[in-house]
Amino acid sequence: MHGAPYWQATPYTIPIGIGAALFVALGAYLFRRRTERRLVPGATLGALLLFASGLWMGTYALELSLTDFSTKVLLNQLGYFGIAPLPLLWFAYVMRHAGVKLESRVAWAALGSVPVAVVALVLTNSWHGLIWTDLWLDADHGYVVLVNEHGVAFAGFIVYAYALILFGCATLGRTLLRSDGIYRKQTLALLGGGLVPTVGGVVYVAGLSPVPGLNIPVLAFSVTSGAVAWSVFRHRLFTLVPVAWESAVESMHDAALVLDGDGRVIDVNPAGEQFLSLPLSDAYGRSVVRVLPAEIVDALDGVPQSDAETETTVPTDDGERALLVETTPLGDEANMTGTLVLLRDVTERVERERRLERQNERLDEFASVVSHDLRNPLTVARGYLELAAETGDEEYFERIEDAHDRMENIIEDLLTLAREGETLTDVTPVALRTVAQEAWDGTVVGDAALDVRADRTIAADRGRLRQLFENLFRNAVEHGSTGNQTTSGDAVEHGSEDDDALTVAVGALDGGFYVEDDGPGIPESERADVFERGYTTHENGTGFGLPIVKTIADAHGWSVSLGESDAGGARFEFTGVETDPEPANAEQSTSD
Repeated sequence: MHGAPYWQATPYTIPIGIGAALFVALGAYLFRRRTERRLVPGATLGALLLFASGLWMGTYALELSLTDFSTKVLLNQLGYFGIAPLPLLWFAYVMRHAGVKLESRVAWAALGSVPVAVVALVLTNSWHGLIWTDLWLDADHGYVVLVNEHGVAFAGFIVYAYALILFGCATLGRTLLRSDGIYRKQTLALLGGGLVPTVGGVVYVAGLSPVPGLNIPVLAFSVTSGAVAWSVFRHRLFTLVPVAWESAVESMHDAALVLDGDGRVIDVNPAGEQFLSLPLSDAYGRSVVRVLPAEIVDALDGVPQSDAETETTVPTDDGERALLVETTPLGDEANMTGTLVLLRDVTERVERERRLERQNERLDEFASVVSHDLRNPLTVARGYLELAAETGDEEYFERIEDAHDRMENIIEDLLTLAREGETLTDVTPVALRTVAQEAWDGTVVGDAALDVRADRTIAADRGRLRQLFENLFRNAVEHGSTGNQTTSGDAVEHGSEDDDALTVAVGALDGGFYVEDDGPGIPESERADVFERGYTTHENGTGFGLPIVKTIADAHGWSVSLGESDAGGARFEFTGVETDPEPANAEQSTSD
């Protein structure tokens, strides 16, 4: 080779050199990112692996570009600073990805001692020849390459390196079977990156290289390092390793999503797929804002980096559901890797709480009535009883009886209110005419008359519908005229001075029915208040009659409104009623 030029051009120098520079630059970038608040997980291992690969590729590119023997040998030795640690770095990266922990420091020290020993042997090879026994230059292919005759220590290093690679590939294969989504893509990339140098090493060691002396493994490991770089930069997260995700989260009934530090979706368990606005395959790597309903995104409040929980409601195919949105940071404050979002369906719990709240409200009402409304007639009865005992006048006994009747009415209203929160379970087709007549017959009406104009069948709870009519009839009769008023009025007092018989009518509406009378009616200024519990202007009123009417209507899903009849009396209209177009078998009208 005497007189040969010092520099040479080969087909491999430029691409290998560019790859080396790229890997070193990426490694430096990752190394800087390791200290940031939103650390790129795996950054340190990835950076070291890229540095090692870049060093090996860089020294080999320089070795290929030179023809001087001693310089080539020196560059070959320097290349081992990258070659020796590469298998161990790749193995450590794979173990972290798969969630396999090698806790023994002794084992790691033993594995790490091999690259150190190899570098030492390379630098002292001229004394013992354990790495290579001979070196020479080959220029038969148009450019000069350094050819090695490997020694026994190099063979030992090859066994060590490919044992780590094969074990890592087996671990990745097992992980691949248990992972999905981004973890599956990441695992496939790392598995491919591990298999390529395995094949390249076999070709090189077996002497099957198309160009003698051409270092096939350096090209193969560039693929491995590229796969690692892709896994770190593309997905940037080892929030939960696939094995842990499978065992801890995949089988959960609650929806679970893993987000990276930028709020992008990394993985979703099967229960969480129902909340995605995109197909699962399209949701990976996208911002949570584009993947989840707005109600859940608002509850996340920018994906807080601390434990938090918020309740929200979202519309679903099964109706509106109440969700408890919980966020848990992954990692610690110094090493935040992302956020785990859990969505718990708490609809049943919320409904129980609402029922309890309504029951508590009714208990408060009961306590108020018992402490006040029942106390008054009881005190009156006791007073008249003392007077009757003193005088023997029978008039006082009649007043005592009136007071007892008053208490009985209050108790009946309270029992009705106690039942009003129950779910309707006996909705059947019922004839308005028949139920209205039954309710009229069970109400003290005096000289009042009933006119049923509704020849219609509706879907209702028969007993609750009768209660509705009874309260309306009693309200109309007791306040329709002064002659018909009693001491147990239940609603707003609007008596008139004339004793003409009152007429109460029940008629049909489009999608409902009405109940009206020809009494004095209810002033417009008071109509908004009459359905409030406890509201009454009558000194003996409980204020429960019309609220009972409204709650029965609400239980059926009906709407009730109060207006004025053509005769100037009160008119209650019920709409949203499920009706049957076939006429009911009942008399056209009845009166009593």
